[in-house]
Amino acid sequence: MKLRSMVAPVLVLAMAGLCVRLGFWQVSRWQEKRALNVALRSALAADARAVTVPLPPASAVANQAVEVYGVFDETRQVLLGGRVQARLPGVEVITPLVLPGDSVAVLVDRGWLYAPDAARARPQDFHEYRPRAVRGIARPFARAGPRLPMLALERDTSHVLWSAHSLDPDSLTARFRYALAPWLLVELPGSGVPEKPLRSLPRPYDEFMHVSYAVQWFLFAAILLGGSAALAWSKRRARPPRPELPSLDPLP
Repeated sequence: MKLRSMVAPVLVLAMAGLCVRLGFWQVSRWQEKRALNVALRSALAADARAVTVPLPPASAVANQAVEVYGVFDETRQVLLGGRVQARLPGVEVITPLVLPGDSVAVLVDRGWLYAPDAARARPQDFHEYRPRAVRGIARPFARAGPRLPMLALERDTSHVLWSAHSLDPDSLTARFRYALAPWLLVELPGSGVPEKPLRSLPRPYDEFMHVSYAVQWFLFAAILLGGSAALAWSKRRARPPRPELPSLDPLP
């Protein structure tokens, strides 16, 4: 068989193998998100774990229900822009909760505020001065994606308000006078929790998008293999038969 005739089958097999590999990768992503949703449902149903100084590492409390007692430091807050709620633009308000002793704080996602430009809001209009217990889901800081700078929206002698797309631990450490927990606490709605900023239950991860993607990749592989086989078979059928050579009489 000529080398040229082997190129097309090898390419088809390689592309089909890649599609199958991507399909199984999507299956593994579906299993990961399914496990995360199971853990989230368990955390929402379980009693919150009370934590104090020294605070546990992120690996010990990730995606668990946690309760921390302290007072909010509203002189330094961060707005996470581009957050949508009921198709309305807004921001998530991140406020440090300072624990007794004033040396350690936990960043708390206090919820969503409407912002016409999806960047600017006034969390200082919704004061929470009194010390209280904050119950929520502990989330490790996400490090994926490029690091974007934190911009100061407001700065005076009484408070600083920053805007950011995501929370970067390295950028945060230099901006606070106390040590920060290596995880974020997403506050849950409940009795005694103010209406604004708007607290809401964490959204479950979208599992079935990966099922759809996996089916698509497996279909691509089947189409490549089946289509190539059908094309080769049709070409073989369309090929004219070789003419028979007349038999030669033996020499006398």
